[in-house]
Amino acid sequence: MFEENENIYPVKPELLKGTSRKNAVYLILLLIALMSVIVDYNLNTYIVLFEVLFVLFLHELGHFFMMKYFKVQAQGMFFMSFLGRQIKSLRLSDSQKEQTLINLMGPLPGILIGVGLFLVVENGFNNYYLLELSYIFIAINLLNLVPIDPFDGGRIIGGFFFCKNDQYRMVFTLISSLAFIGVGVYFQFVPLMIFGFLMGLKVRSLQKSQELHENLEETNVNYKKTYEDLTDREYWKIRKAFLKKNPKLEEMIPSGYTLWENERLLVEQVRQILRIKTKPDLSVLAKFGILIIMAALVVVPAYLLYQNREIFDWYLDRTNA
Repeated sequence: MFEENENIYPVKPELLKGTSRKNAVYLILLLIALMSVIVDYNLNTYIVLFEVLFVLFLHELGHFFMMKYFKVQAQGMFFMSFLGRQIKSLRLSDSQKEQTLINLMGPLPGILIGVGLFLVVENGFNNYYLLELSYIFIAINLLNLVPIDPFDGGRIIGGFFFCKNDQYRMVFTLISSLAFIGVGVYFQFVPLMIFGFLMGLKVRSLQKSQELHENLEETNVNYKKTYEDLTDREYWKIRKAFLKKNPKLEEMIPSGYTLWENERLLVEQVRQILRIKTKPDLSVLAKFGILIIMAALVVVPAYLLYQNREIFDWYLDRTNA
């Protein structure tokens, strides 16, 4: 039996790193535009909008500094792509420990800052905007600790329990999707319901990926690596397997090993199919410690705010006035 010759395959296209960055920037601009449209046109509203953007920026900066410390990129962090030039030289992390700490360093400093600002107000510095900023710091970062996909808490929990099995990941994503839809229906908040339905589409995408992975394993194609590490053979084999699952798209593509005029779209599809095997370098005790920290980040500010309800009442009175 003859061994397959690697040289028969054309050189794989280069990965366009700028694409995800542009997509992130476009999404951020779209969110700002939507916020500008749905909010009331007054100074206080735009101050709140600025405070929210400031808190989100510091949140992402926490992730960024931890990435730079480990000299890696965390997987699945879409919004970090707007810092493309700063992180494009970093390899994707294959460490459970690194990814967990990168995800945790978004909400952790934000909650600590929020609690610190609240304590300043509690101890006599009654400044309305400082209190408002503390609430926003706490609220946004507590939300990010919710253990559902795609929040930081969800990525941490998913990395602990669901990273080895596509079936588990699908169930976890489905539960997250239903949670978003349920909360959106309860509060009659349409954007949250739409986001939940979009998460549902991700479930279908994961299902297709699982089927593709099974086919690739049967043909001895290694998909557990980064795009940069793919051989030319592996790229074309994965590309072919993807097109077989999408016959309508296959009809538009040149047959054989000819590059399509929109090959970058297929490159992105191939990249999404790839999985980086994560090293389980966190002990059970370390995981338990991380979960304790996450619980404390929820309980401590919640207790502090509950014990000082009169401060929140003062804030509401000032807001209504």
